[in-house]
Amino acid sequence: MRPRRLKVEFYDPEGVRHSIAIDGPVTKEKVSKILDLVELMSGTPQPSATALGLSSRKFDRLTSTIMSQLKDRSFTSAEVRKVFETAFKEKILLSTVSTYLTRLADRGVLERRQEKLGLTYRIKFEEQKLSLAPGPSLQAS
Repeated sequence: MRPRRLKVEFYDPEGVRHSIAIDGPVTKEKVSKILDLVELMSGTPQPSATALGLSSRKFDRLTSTIMSQLKDRSFTSAEVRKVFETAFKEKILLSTVSTYLTRLADRGVLERRQEKLGLTYRIKFEEQKLSLAPGPSLQAS
């Protein structure tokens, strides 16, 4: 297994930039702890671009939204779109959400199932470990 890297950057209310990096296997638990720390340090009780902002990239923010808000249930691309737009006050095309969900499913992060009315997704748990990306794709620049 290749080493993986996840870098989280965010700004606190005073405008100080914080960076946290994980070199090695990235698990759901590690991401959850980092997001808790980001929320604590940003002083924001609700999800926002500051609290969840892994980077300015939509893919990263969509991934963090799924990990924090949709972790315990199945969801559709339309539901992800709605949660993302509510959290970040930013529009995102449904086709973009579908593309990102496909990428996450291809990387083994999500399970994809064909239901009567379309595709549903769920976070994939493998021995309570969850890899987010095959390489440095979640790394903020």
